Amino acid sequence: MPACLRPISDTGLLQRDYFILSSGLRYAYLTSFPMFQNTTRPLLLSLLLLPGVVHLAKAGDTLRVAPTFYHIDREKHLILVHQQTRDLAVDAQHPATHLALDQVYTLAAPITDIQPAASYQAQAAGTGYTLFFSQLPVVTIAARDSIVDTPSVYAQLKLVEPNGRTVQSNLGIEYRGGFSQSYPKKSYELSFWNDTVGTASRDVTLLGMRTDNKYNLQALYNEPLRMQSKVSNELWQEIHQIYYKAQEPEAKNGISAEYVEVFVNGSYRGIYTLTERIDRKQLKLKKYNNGITGELYKGAGWDGATTFDSLPPYDNASETWGGFEYKHPEEMVDWSRLYGFVDFVEHNPDQTFYSTYQQKLHLGNAVDYFIFLNLLRAGDNTGKNVYIAKYKQGEPYYFVPWDLDGVFGNDFNGNHIGFSSDVLSNGLYDRLLQDCSAGGFRDRLRTRWTELRTSVITDAHILAKFQANSDVLQANNVYAREHLAWVDFKYDATQLPYLTAWLQNRLRFLDTTFGQTCAPVTATTTARNTELTLYPNPTTDFLTVETTTGPAELLVRDLNGRTVLETPLKSARNQVDVRPLAKGVYVVTVKTSTTVATKKLVVN
Repeated sequence: MPACLRPISDTGLLQRDYFILSSGLRYAYLTSFPMFQNTTRPLLLSLLLLPGVVHLAKAGDTLRVAPTFYHIDREKHLILVHQQTRDLAVDAQHPATHLALDQVYTLAAPITDIQPAASYQAQAAGTGYTLFFSQLPVVTIAARDSIVDTPSVYAQLKLVEPNGRTVQSNLGIEYRGGFSQSYPKKSYELSFWNDTVGTASRDVTLLGMRTDNKYNLQALYNEPLRMQSKVSNELWQEIHQIYYKAQEPEAKNGISAEYVEVFVNGSYRGIYTLTERIDRKQLKLKKYNNGITGELYKGAGWDGATTFDSLPPYDNASETWGGFEYKHPEEMVDWSRLYGFVDFVEHNPDQTFYSTYQQKLHLGNAVDYFIFLNLLRAGDNTGKNVYIAKYKQGEPYYFVPWDLDGVFGNDFNGNHIGFSSDVLSNGLYDRLLQDCSAGGFRDRLRTRWTELRTSVITDAHILAKFQANSDVLQANNVYAREHLAWVDFKYDATQLPYLTAWLQNRLRFLDTTFGQTCAPVTATTTARNTELTLYPNPTTDFLTVETTTGPAELLVRDLNGRTVLETPLKSARNQVDVRPLAKGVYVVTVKTSTTVATKKLVVN
């Protein structure tokens, strides 16, 4: 940094004084020194906006902060100063006793050492405030109208990065998510605009992520540590690369996520992750060109087609079918291609299925997603919360993970599931697990699991990711602010030890399970070797359980992992009384000596 742009104490001109913050005061103050007197006002002010130039000043006993870099929630009595500690000059000999923001605040105790991991008390006009310093990016959103599920409403956004870089834009904002909208802390979909009505979009680059006109703000409300989904997405990027990366270098099977602190209409909303989106642009799918080329579908429900358990009729007048939402191409809705793939999985005899499925499904991706699904034990992602995509016609389908919050020993409500020794599957994977041919699914599964266990999927590597994220959040005192914003949230120091023990048990179980060999499937086999069907689902009284595995054991667990019902299955078709169970969502597991199948059950 040039000498004239360093803190003044570094130049030897005047000890303990730093750049004053408002543009007028900065200009007047700096031009009082000979070195700045021949500098024009526009040039000097533009130089002061360069990254690395101090934006928090110490003058006497008062810390002064520029308006861009502080945020006040008057209802919660919270002040957040967006600041890097290297910019501050306070110590035991020169403490700060006041804070100059929109007004002068008196500090309850002199600040001799600025620590983002701490909090401080301040008062102005008889009102007390809790003062925090954060080194995380801060997003402020001012919406013109109340934010709703749809449509988007006009708002203005400002994102300030730790280095002082600021992005400002018009945008449309709406709530996103399905069940998660029932939580008090909402997730948001952001659509950046060049106008105030959304007729012209604007591409922006935020926090080093892709240049685009759409991003998401994920609330993390049901994640006890506020990091499970972020770590999961990071792991997926290390486990899997999109198979056509050589042809599309910018294609990414998954998303990036970065922590941000969020204010909406002056209200502090807590810690979020700002994320990219899964769409045609992220995956670089081929565009519509006088017909369908690339395809993209989102698993949004448990209606049978998403789990490859049923094949309801489709209607091209609807953008939903069998639990799927139609995403690409926007120019034309045609379910026939995906319908044909689900039909192939569900109804083709084994000889046809095993000899041709690798033409229709990318095997490497299917193996990696199955490993990832079970590593996380992502119970809400076996049909719902996963995308199915196709790069272009003639290419295979592949999976893209999404909404990775109920993972690593927690369910989608953030509760401990307790157990770690089961295999998540669906109708497609039930069939793939019976492929014991050389180079087939089971062969590739064993090989790939062994390979990943020496690199990405190790206790040390995964736990280091959680620890690194925990260090960032703890160092910025995020959990204290999250409690102020959402009183139901309380940081639980036992969460990381629980996750550690759960992961270790999970890896030991998967080592045994994925290392098993299996007998080849004969060409004369016409039915699946493993199948679990539950109906009606939802149910109110009796549940019919059909399985092709022969004698088995059925266990029903609640979402805390407690076994609430256990009974033997003595035949292929069994009726189970579930009237003693309370209304809610359960996990049904059928175990034999060699197989495990799991499905979700809803009791109304």
